[in-house]
Amino acid sequence: MLVLGVDAGGTSSRAALFTMDGAPAGRGHAPGANPVTLGMDQACAHLTAAVQEAAAASLPHVSAVVLGLAGNPGACRALAARVLRPLLPQGPPVRVVGDTVTAFAAGTAAPSGTVLISGTGAIAAKITDREQTATSDGYGWLLGDEGSGFWLGHAAARATVHALAALATESPASPASPGSPASAGSAGSAESPGSTRSSGDGRLVALVVRRLLPEGAGEDPVARLTAAVHARPPLALAELAPLVSRAAEAGDPVARALVAEAAARLASTAARVHEPGLPIVLAGSVLTSEGPVRRAVEDLLADAVTAGDAAGGAAWLAARELLPEADSRGLHAAFTRRPDRLSHRTSRAALP
Repeated sequence: MLVLGVDAGGTSSRAALFTMDGAPAGRGHAPGANPVTLGMDQACAHLTAAVQEAAAASLPHVSAVVLGLAGNPGACRALAARVLRPLLPQGPPVRVVGDTVTAFAAGTAAPSGTVLISGTGAIAAKITDREQTATSDGYGWLLGDEGSGFWLGHAAARATVHALAALATESPASPASPGSPASAGSAGSAESPGSTRSSGDGRLVALVVRRLLPEGAGEDPVARLTAAVHARPPLALAELAPLVSRAAEAGDPVARALVAEAAARLASTAARVHEPGLPIVLAGSVLTSEGPVRRAVEDLLADAVTAGDAAGGAAWLAARELLPEADSRGLHAAFTRRPDRLSHRTSRAALP
């Protein structure tokens, strides 16, 4: 008997196949599968690819499936049916839940609590008996997602362009100098969401300039940086979030202030739905990666635990429906252990 778990959002889709005793039997990865943001056809193709890579010829032996999907619930159910009906014609039990439910299950075996997710976007969800019952934020990059990877990247880009503009104003005789990382580091001021701050030693500015203008900033770095940002999809700004962490670790005061602000906003998002005494799970790439943002959030949410593998959490939810409660709790860690040290394609020697 095998169980299949899937965790699919707007950025990536991951599938995990397990034996009933929590032994990994296969993994698959594909781009995102949110049917609302990507469209049904593209979401279907990506989800199918992830499931097939994880399970391949073992699909006839799958006894239960849980899919954690981001997007409109009705569209997610339609997506699941479209993908799984041809792959699983024998029809094992299939449960479709929000990706907040699988993220919560990746961090705790408890049935109720709060999950705080910060990846490209950000949301907190109240989970009651393994169902989402309330949310906070999750409004998308135009209206919210405060403290998310996009929020951090957007703040970093704003800080950089304002620092370069200030430098150009102070040093009009040297228009080309702001293009170099060294001169970018000497900028005098930078604006970020909600406030105007000193650019400090400029490490964040230099990192952003190098990332967005790898061929050099030229004679007008402000114009070139602005053009580079607007030439990319808005959500691509989330790629700058790790630069904020790097600069903060190096002591850049602007980056450290952004980290503190992001953490405060995330903690506030969680507080709006959290019931004291219940567990808080931190999930999403920003909060599961070791770094200053996660540490700052952990300082504000002292009892929070970090989620493990969300696809494994989905597989655990599938297995627990077939196991005694005590057995499923005892196997939770085996299912949700992060596969970082495993090869992308797990050996199938244990499969039927």
